[in-house]
Amino acid sequence: MKHVLIACALTVAAASPSAAQPALGQANADRSRKEALQHYRLGQDAMHNERFDIAEKEFEKSAALDPTLELAPYGLGQVYMATKRFRMGVVAFTRSREVFVANGVTNASDEVAHQRRLNDYIRELEDQQAVYGRTATNPTTRLYLQTLTAQIAAMKSAKMRTVSGPEPVPAWLSLALGSAYFRSDAPADAEREYRAAIDVDPRLGEAHNNLAVVYLMTGRASLAESEITAAEKAGFKVNPQLKEDVKKARQ
Repeated sequence: MKHVLIACALTVAAASPSAAQPALGQANADRSRKEALQHYRLGQDAMHNERFDIAEKEFEKSAALDPTLELAPYGLGQVYMATKRFRMGVVAFTRSREVFVANGVTNASDEVAHQRRLNDYIRELEDQQAVYGRTATNPTTRLYLQTLTAQIAAMKSAKMRTVSGPEPVPAWLSLALGSAYFRSDAPADAEREYRAAIDVDPRLGEAHNNLAVVYLMTGRASLAESEITAAEKAGFKVNPQLKEDVKKARQ
């Protein structure tokens, strides 16, 4: 009996580390995600106060802590756009999209991890929405709130659906990438991304408006007029000068 008890004890001792490894790995991943989200929030707070140097560092820390957090490179893209480093904005937003697509592959094989990740992100974004909603006194903050609302809606939609294939790239991400391309003097790439945004969300007025600008610049005034109509139908306030320029081009 003594030998049997010793053998059992050895078996348990040998099995415990391997059994604990998955739980330990998940705990480390959860800890890193939490820290990454904290740095992401600090980055957004710095963006809100136009402390772009601090925001950039916080988003970089966030991305390093959790490479699966597509919001971190997106935040970096926001910094680059605000500081007129548009080509770097293209790189950052493209990276955000790559992470999103990679997450989609992971989601298909691990629904539990997918739901956990979305819950964390939704909670973080809703916290930001509550904070900035109390101080939405300028156009920049209001625009950011619109983006937050779109991000939350997209993630809640992803949370409700059964993973049966790759999720489409969110419209707000394609819109941001399109604007980065546009400011980098790459209208064809901008057009592609604006179209991608509209394919996902046909009522995204800003994408219709921006596409109208691209069409006007590239000599397609009739298409620009159609996009202006779509933008206004979606409730977007189109600049009167753009409407006038399109009208003149049509004549």
